Amino acid sequence: MSKKLLITLILISAFFLIAFYWAALTSFKPPSEVLTYPPSFITLNPTFEQYGKLFTTADSIFLRYVGNTFMLCGLSISMVLIMSILGGYSLSKLTFRGSNIIFLVILSIIMVPYQALLIPLYDLMSKLGLLDTIFGLSLIYATYFMPFCIFMMKNYFSSLPNTLRESALIDGASEIKILFKIHLPLSLPAIATVIVYVFLMTWNDFILSLIFTSSSEVRNIQVGIMNFATSRFTQDWGLINAGAIFSIIPSILVFLLLQKYYVEGMTSGSGKG
Repeated sequence: MSKKLLITLILISAFFLIAFYWAALTSFKPPSEVLTYPPSFITLNPTFEQYGKLFTTADSIFLRYVGNTFMLCGLSISMVLIMSILGGYSLSKLTFRGSNIIFLVILSIIMVPYQALLIPLYDLMSKLGLLDTIFGLSLIYATYFMPFCIFMMKNYFSSLPNTLRESALIDGASEIKILFKIHLPLSLPAIATVIVYVFLMTWNDFILSLIFTSSSEVRNIQVGIMNFATSRFTQDWGLINAGAIFSIIPSILVFLLLQKYYVEGMTSGSGKG
């Protein structure tokens, strides 16, 4: 790595870390220090007051946002895992008419920006009565994330030797048994990649939750923080930053726990065609 590139990467990292540090610092400052001028880059009286207020104020509505987001992540991951595993295995290991066309269609869907589909999708969800529901929003997430996950699982299954399946077929094993007993245990990196990808995209989504939900009983944590910032607690920057910092923690934990498998899955599966 060249010296110039290293310096550039350090400067870019510092830019983002300064923003993160300032948000974290503000969340630990007592209210009397948050708006002091000139601003202080340290605090002599750190406190968890803002975090306590975050989970108790406004009838604990923030806890509802957190619960909604975990439910959305769980439902989205479940649907995407089931469909991507079955679809990826079918396109990779089974021979049937039109498989190549189906795979090309999936690739073409990946290239369509979701913004182009928001209006017809909103109309469809309205007619189905799925607006402002946890299931409806998780169904939208699964629909958007599934093509890429099928593509990745298909490529990962293709990287596994066909001799495993052929030997199992000779022994009389069914396709379902081959999939669950042989291929899935070998595909943990790809499965972990799907879990991390869908979790991060769902947890950090703002636009879809804002458009397809209208009540606090359904909205996720990102829209909830915006509600804090624009309505209930406009000037309470300590509380708003506490919510922002808390919203980052689950993403970091999930990535750290599955980082080894995630990196292996991305490098071993997604790069193969």
